[in-house]
Parts: sequence; structure tokens; C-alpha cells
Amino acid sequence: MIRVRTPEGTARILRKHFRHHNWKVLGLAAGTLAASVAAWLLLYMVSYWLLIFFLSTVGDDQVPQGFRILFIVAGCCATVYAWIDHRLTPNARPSDKKSAGQVIAEFILLVPNMTLAVGGTLGAWQRLDDADLLQAALLVHRIAEEKRVPMSGIRLEIPDPETAMRVLFALQLTEIIEVRRDENEFSLKLNSLRPAALRLGREDFANR
Repeated sequence: MIRVRTPEGTARILRKHFRHHNWKVLGLAAGTLAASVAAWLLLYMVSYWLLIFFLSTVGDDQVPQGFRILFIVAGCCATVYAWIDHRLTPNARPSDKKSAGQVIAEFILLVPNMTLAVGGTLGAWQRLDDADLLQAALLVHRIAEEKRVPMSGIRLEIPDPETAMRVLFALQLTEIIEVRRDENEFSLKLNSLRPAALRLGREDFANR
């Protein structure tokens, strides 16, 4: 018996797939947040005891009352600096050779970068409404039928540029489709890692 899937049925599968993806994003963000909080606490304790050790060497074992405020301000400044650095160099490639200053900067910004990673993880959250899901399902059906769809032909399937970008990003991020380069043009294919529910041949899809 051949299963014939309509775009509406595929849209329901995509909704479940994106919901599962969002739960994973939420769990990863929560884990990153917990690790970030633990790292800040550890950094505070290390700084506190290093300060006590230093003060004891000069004959003073009284930690200044403003140390906690100073630590918070320094942490906020470091996080802001890390955010600005990410904005100015969003696609910075790792270098084989690093100067001593770069190594020290990476060490200092380790915990702030971990904190900023929470927001970056939540950026993978997918918010597709019913219309977007149907557009995504129609695109999946077309790729399944034609095996390969040129990027230049996406506007025929999804006329609105913002919707097209949103749908393409969601499908590619969740490994349903992949982008391939054919000579001078990019095209879309179904990803071999896509969910089992979407592993249907062209004969299993209903005509639109």
C-alpha cells in the first residue's frame, strides 16, 4: 500500500519536527545558562581567595567591602566587550598562531562568551506559523518531486522574500534540506539526515 501525503499532512509533520527541535534548543540553552552561572560563581570564588592570599602577603586579611560590586561591574563590562567583539567580527576564523594578548583575551572572555552563547542558542528557536509551515511543506514536496531545485526558482514557490528566508533557514537548520553548488548555481536537495517521517519517494507524495 502506497502512502500518499498531502502538503497539509507534511505541514503537520514539520510542526512536530520544529516543536521537537525547539525543545532541544530550550534544553541546550538551559544547560548553557546553568554552566555559565556555575562558571561565574567559580570565577568569583577564585578571585576572592586570590585577593585574600594577596592581602595576607602584605599583612592585611580584610577583603574590601566593595569587592562584590567591583566583580559584578567588571563582569558586566567584560560581557559587553565580548558582545561588541562578536558584533564586529561575527565570522572570525580561528588563527593557527595567536599572540600572547589574544590568548589572554580569550581566557578573560571565556565566561562572558559562555554567557552570550545562551542568547545565540535561543536564536535557533523556530517560530513558523501555519502559513509558513504550509509553504515549507510545499517546498519539500517540490524538492522530493524534482530531486533538486535551483535557488533561483524559490521565489516562484515562495514569493515573499522574508517568508522564503525564514522557511529556508528553518528547513536547513533542522537538517531537512541542504544546499548544494552545481557549477555556478546553488540548488536545494533533501537532506539524508531528515526525519524518517519525511523519507518518502516522489511516488509517495500527492500532486499539488
